[in-house]
Amino acid sequence: MNNQCKTVLQFFLVLCFAYSSNLLAQSYAFITNQLDNNVAVIDLATNEVIKSITVKGKPVGVAVNHKNNQVYISTPQGDGFTVLDGNTLEVINRVKVGGASVGIAVSPDGQRIFVADWYENSVSIFNSADLHLEKKMTVGKSPSGLAVSRDNRWLYVANRMDDSVSQIDLDKLSIRNTTKVGAHPFGISLDEKAQRLYSANVESNDVSVLSTKGSNLKRVARIKVGGRPYASALALDGKLLFVTNQDDSTASVIDTKTLTEIKQIEVGEKPEGISTSTDDRHVYVANWFDGTVSVIDAQTLSVVKTITSSDGSRAFGDFISH
Repeated sequence: MNNQCKTVLQFFLVLCFAYSSNLLAQSYAFITNQLDNNVAVIDLATNEVIKSITVKGKPVGVAVNHKNNQVYISTPQGDGFTVLDGNTLEVINRVKVGGASVGIAVSPDGQRIFVADWYENSVSIFNSADLHLEKKMTVGKSPSGLAVSRDNRWLYVANRMDDSVSQIDLDKLSIRNTTKVGAHPFGISLDEKAQRLYSANVESNDVSVLSTKGSNLKRVARIKVGGRPYASALALDGKLLFVTNQDDSTASVIDTKTLTEIKQIEVGEKPEGISTSTDDRHVYVANWFDGTVSVIDAQTLSVVKTITSSDGSRAFGDFISH
């Protein structure tokens, strides 16, 4: 092969590498649309829906595995969860759990999938490599939101009908302790930097703040927000916590230093799921009754874009890929 051919070949190899790297670096928001039985995929670079993926079973929860680029969708009327390929944006598997799967999460190392079963009062733990069930654990009544510590040691579970949060030791696969919070906790967020856990309490219209320092959860404060808070997400290096308020069609903004609500931002009707973009600045809110997604700028505390998704947008969980 002459030098000119080698140069051309090297050029095309560089282009191919750059293209494949760009694909891997692409960020998407995966929005479950329960009433339309699909998942809308939003390209965060353009804030446009680029694909709708059919997922039967009234999809609700979302968990993105950032290690193997898979996305897990809980299907409460499908007896388990559906697995999506984060590159091809296609359904590649379905896993049976039983009961009604709602909350779903992935360990930061990507090795385990956690599924909360609303009716069976349990959390099922699956190995992500082969989707094998490792263990099914009994927790409190109607488990919903899930959060996993960065060191993969602790799983936190919001038990809605028990008004509590359970802390599970993932080394021993046993419950370490259970702590009372406000009325009917649903979504929870973990702030590793401040060593805190936030619980959105639907019926008491507040957010419980728990300290995760040491071996047991300790109650720190309760912060009043809007009507029927559902889920939450941190932004700006944990300085702000955004909480969706279903009945007020707003998102509360909490200053995590003073633990006070500083603003309520109008979004779509019946907001539910919420996640922060990879830029740590833009917060995406799924609006159930509107079938839209509101994009909030965490710096200006204003809605900068509204995206039409589909009917019954819920997107409960970590729905943004890195």
